[in-house]
Amino acid sequence: MRVNRRQALQVTLLGISSTLALSGLARSESVQIAADTNDPYAAEVDAGLAYFKDLATRQLPLVENLLREIRNGNVDRAKQAYLEARPPYEQIEVLAPSFEQTDSDIDARPYSFDGGEFDPEFKGFHKIEAFLFRDEETQAALPYTEELVESVKTLSADLDRRENFNSRLHFEGLIALATEIASKKISGEEETWSDRSLLIFRENWSGIYSQFEPFSQTLARRDAGAADAVRAAYETAQATIDPYFNRDRLAGEPYSSIDTQTRAAIVRSSYQLRDRLLQAMERLDLA
Repeated sequence: MRVNRRQALQVTLLGISSTLALSGLARSESVQIAADTNDPYAAEVDAGLAYFKDLATRQLPLVENLLREIRNGNVDRAKQAYLEARPPYEQIEVLAPSFEQTDSDIDARPYSFDGGEFDPEFKGFHKIEAFLFRDEETQAALPYTEELVESVKTLSADLDRRENFNSRLHFEGLIALATEIASKKISGEEETWSDRSLLIFRENWSGIYSQFEPFSQTLARRDAGAADAVRAAYETAQATIDPYFNRDRLAGEPYSSIDTQTRAAIVRSSYQLRDRLLQAMERLDLA
């Protein structure tokens, strides 16, 4: 049995505000998302998807390079290739509820499965991460990396299925991920073995803002303060971790070196971003 991590987080959003009746939060994985043919923000959704489609295109050669390095058997080079391959999907996962199986195949963690790490359904980046960073092993990672390349190809096809996306689902994804950073990823479970959770936070926040940005002009015409508040919250969030990328622009400092005060600032800023997105959703009549 697989536990859908994002769906569970989305359900918790029902308790955030009694004024926000988010739709579809308890939908079954087997039910295909129906496109909203009357979506007033279809152009904004298209703009966000175009950016993610480009990211997915850039993701493919990165995982192909990871596969090459794993085949070559050099653990240190494979570790570097792994870190280089991580950023694109950590932005794209904002919209994971629209391609749940592919999200699981690429980015699930052991707790999502009854069998944990040894469950046959557990695959993707975090399976590979454990082999490389914990076990210093490349050969065991090889079949999972081959599968990862195919999953990234599937991701590009998923992003082309326009019927699976609409503006309300976009905002649900933004809000769920901002919540997940503060309530769950802050524990360091995201990159348990590579110790590079700061990379994940940075890319998650970038992905969130990339999908909000197409809505910002419309929102500003209705409520300039609400649009400015989202941008300010995003910039504040990124500022909490920017100093930790001075020595390593790609992956940042090891997360285990980050002090309690900084972790607390990460939590506060991600919740603040979540709250500003909730406000924006309401102003856009999507709540």
